[in-house]
Amino acid sequence: MNERRKSEWKAILSSCCGFTGEVALTDSAVILLFAAGLGAGDELAMLTTSLLPLFNGLLLIPMAALAVRCGGRRLLNIACATASCFYFAAVAAPWFGAAAVPVLIGAIALTAFCLTGFIATWFPLLESFLPPRRRAPYLSRMRFCHQLSGVIFLCLAAAAAGKNPSIGRLQLILLASGILFCGRLFWIRRIPEYPVPVREAPEVVAGLRCAIANRPLRNFSLYLFGMNLFGYATVPAALLFLKTGLQVADNLLILFSAASLAGMLTGYRAMPHLLRRFRTPRLLALLHGAYITAVLILFFIRSGSAGALAAAGFALALHSFATAAISVIASAEMMNLAKPGNKTMAMAFSGTLFYGGYGLSRVIGSFLLGSVFCTTATLPEFFLAEAAALLALVLFRYRGT
Repeated sequence: MNERRKSEWKAILSSCCGFTGEVALTDSAVILLFAAGLGAGDELAMLTTSLLPLFNGLLLIPMAALAVRCGGRRLLNIACATASCFYFAAVAAPWFGAAAVPVLIGAIALTAFCLTGFIATWFPLLESFLPPRRRAPYLSRMRFCHQLSGVIFLCLAAAAAGKNPSIGRLQLILLASGILFCGRLFWIRRIPEYPVPVREAPEVVAGLRCAIANRPLRNFSLYLFGMNLFGYATVPAALLFLKTGLQVADNLLILFSAASLAGMLTGYRAMPHLLRRFRTPRLLALLHGAYITAVLILFFIRSGSAGALAAAGFALALHSFATAAISVIASAEMMNLAKPGNKTMAMAFSGTLFYGGYGLSRVIGSFLLGSVFCTTATLPEFFLAEAAALLALVLFRYRGT
């Protein structure tokens, strides 16, 4: 096995460790239950799932500029190390008594802030040893592996949590995920540095202008922003609806998170076959339709019967299947469309729109849940509005192409 193939596997192991930690802290029923147990309301609980993508959307370009000036590997190491420290601060939130909720949200926010530096440098690191023809298949395999590790962890977490987990038990689950999270930096430090064919220019403003002037990259990134804006609040909103609206047991709620990750797992596994069978525009349209179908299924669920819960699990898995497949297309296209000599800033520009839509979707959802216009009882109408917006977006895109 040559050195570059070894680096590919080290990157996969790093991704497995980092993703498993991230999903527990920022995107699963574990953090929703943990935040609610500390006294956070539904809107604050949902807000915890929006902080990582929101910071990515706001800070990727400044972090990319910092990476160009001080070195991508240096920023990558610092970002992962400091994120691990703040991760454990979030785990320790119950020990702060009355200040537990502010400490939790603050620690998650700081973790998300640090991880923005990681995201800004991760794709340029992959590109340094990954040839263009291997990008989409490799990203599928890497994400299949890290989703599998996330599914296994959440299934074990559901078994360990029980029907009504205490704060202490949830804290132990997050401690275990935090230890796994530290493995991200462990494996990254074992990937050697590779020469870059075209050195990055340090002029940040010029690099950003070049990225914006890249019409294929700009249009594709705007489309992803709209799709994420209208689609990424679905999973946490559905979990809150199942928990509060249908009174689903906590351990079953964690299993719904696992079902969502299983859908992603299947999406990553299927992507190489889908890419061989469909051209990218047609495949995006089909995946967009899967989004709409999943949201409409959630709209029609009105009871906690076994059939309704099975339908909800299927909808979450279908939604996550489409999310996974689209993310592979997005990452590969972002790397391919970015021009040599401006890779870091171009990827940061595209990532800003991608994650910005993701984060804004959940921030808007959390504020709606805290308003007089929307509660967990009215979430079915929220799902219907999402479906309508997604349909309008895909019709607008394909009418204009």
